[in-house]
Amino acid sequence: MDAAKATILTRHKGRDQGHAATFLGMRIFRDRERRTLTISCPGVIKGVINTLGMAEEHPAKIPRPPGTALTRTDPLPLDDSGRYQELVGSLLYLAVTVRADIAVATNALARHMSRPTEPLWRAAKGVVRYLAGTVSLGLQYGSPGELEGAVDADFNGCPDTRRSTTGWAFFYHGGAISWSSKRQPTVACSTAEAEYIAAAAATREALWLKKLMQDLGEADRPVPMAEDNMACLALIANPEGTGRAKHIDTAHHFVRERAALSEVKFHYQPGAELVADGLTKALAGPALMAFRHRLGMFEVGEPTEQPTAE
Repeated sequence: MDAAKATILTRHKGRDQGHAATFLGMRIFRDRERRTLTISCPGVIKGVINTLGMAEEHPAKIPRPPGTALTRTDPLPLDDSGRYQELVGSLLYLAVTVRADIAVATNALARHMSRPTEPLWRAAKGVVRYLAGTVSLGLQYGSPGELEGAVDADFNGCPDTRRSTTGWAFFYHGGAISWSSKRQPTVACSTAEAEYIAAAAATREALWLKKLMQDLGEADRPVPMAEDNMACLALIANPEGTGRAKHIDTAHHFVRERAALSEVKFHYQPGAELVADGLTKALAGPALMAFRHRLGMFEVGEPTEQPTAE
């Protein structure tokens, strides 16, 4: 490491400032004694709160109430859509860097950038109130663990397009390193099909991460993938086409081939225990807290003890 830095500094002007403490708005906290590293974004969150003048507002316990739908049918457009777009852009940055717990809510808000309404603006501010109460939450790494993933889908979840939502997450040494909550490109005809499409998307990410791990010196091994739909697992394991799968786009059958080559290894996990479930729909308080812990999200400096199951 010292040799690499010395080589860079012989060609470019700069100085060695020691271990990184911040990076693109992210704060890096190391606990040398417990050998953990936590990444959070308190400065970005506080900046959003101050910009909106919400420092004195009461924090929310969840980013979005379960069962609520954000649709295009509301007749009350915002006078200035720019402030909505600016706010959602900031939330998107948080959602893709360290705050996977707001990914579902932010994904839904981002679908209405072109015509935001007053209810959508209130919903976006609700996410900010949730962040205000969880400013110091961050992703913590340091526990033993190899690369593994989980994938799920919320069938027919978008009220405007009837498309399903794909959610997947990958973990390494106790914390999430990659995740996604995204509306699928086509309408699925069944829960199994929605899960199958999600599994194909997660497999593409798994293969990229698998190659990255090899570059980092990790052993070449199948990536374990958790899935909660038995019909989807049967489709993945079946190398032959079936009448029920003929209409599925060829691109999604990519997952079968990679599973047959043992590059990924899917296994069943109940939905209540599946971390990717929180990347497909809004969760209530206790479920949201369990979801955060499964992601490896803790208060900065907090021990990584898992919550007990109730």
